[in-house]
Amino acid sequence: MALGTVFGVIAKPIRALAARRAGAGTVSRAAGVGALVGAGLVGFAGLLGGNGNSRADPFSGANLTFPDDLANNDHWISFEAQETTGQAVSSLKNLVSSLGGLANMKSSMTISGGSVFLPMPSNLSTDYNPDYTTPDLGPAAGMALKPFDRAIYGNKDIPRDTSAGVLATGVAGGIGVQSLQTLAGRAPGGEVAFKAGLKVATGAAVNPHKIVLFTGVNFREHTFSWRLSPKNRQESDTIRNIIDFFKFYSHPEYLASGLFFKYPEFFNIRFHHPDYLFTIRPSVCKDVKINYHTQGYPAYVRNADGSGAPAPAEIELTLTFLETEIVTKNSLNPPATK
Repeated sequence: MALGTVFGVIAKPIRALAARRAGAGTVSRAAGVGALVGAGLVGFAGLLGGNGNSRADPFSGANLTFPDDLANNDHWISFEAQETTGQAVSSLKNLVSSLGGLANMKSSMTISGGSVFLPMPSNLSTDYNPDYTTPDLGPAAGMALKPFDRAIYGNKDIPRDTSAGVLATGVAGGIGVQSLQTLAGRAPGGEVAFKAGLKVATGAAVNPHKIVLFTGVNFREHTFSWRLSPKNRQESDTIRNIIDFFKFYSHPEYLASGLFFKYPEFFNIRFHHPDYLFTIRPSVCKDVKINYHTQGYPAYVRNADGSGAPAPAEIELTLTFLETEIVTKNSLNPPATK
């Protein structure tokens, strides 16, 4: 479909809505926006057909295990791929479908997911990283707020008196100092000169009144690495399938002839014995690294009789996952102290 036609399909219901609004008088903003979105989705629906015949997930129901005797190890980590759809997405599809809309935008791949089982990686770590900043309040706001900020953390040494009169005097002084500093800063080098003059004249420096502000929690990343050395052709095939598994589920799919991407799958990651370890929230795979020449030179093996295609003697596989949910007290939920 030509680009002009695309814009025409989208614009037509919008123009029709504008004409109705002009003839029907005032319409509330919420109703107007809702109608506009609905009309746009309906007009847009015709562009969002599928991508041909649906294909099956090549790893549907797979349980890929390396090495073959991993169960004898008793310590392993599992990765289960799940399609990025759920109740919220289904409800949205139903809503849009009722408008005659985007439910026609179908994937060409029917995903049901598979699983991989690997030994515990040699290095296993996690981190917990609440995020804070330490901005300057400045003299004026600092004189008003810092006494109470100190009290939050149990520090009442400066100042001891937080009565209204003392606070008002301090705030007034802070405003004066900040005004002088601002005026001085309008000249080249003025703020530095002001601070230098204050140092020379009084031996003092303006307190910037830094404060610690909690800004949120970062999403955790986990990186796992293995060196996989096959003992036979079957294990070489398993390693190849495991690599293809993570490549497949970590990448998107075209929708609507490339107009959209369908989100890649996410992974549920679990340890076989998790009691003294940690829990990983649902994660997306953001990096897949494969080193086929771990020895620093090409090393390949064939079947015992010399037949078969050469397979790498050892492969280093490194995966990085990004959690999709932040860690809070609610998700930590530690057991009672024993």
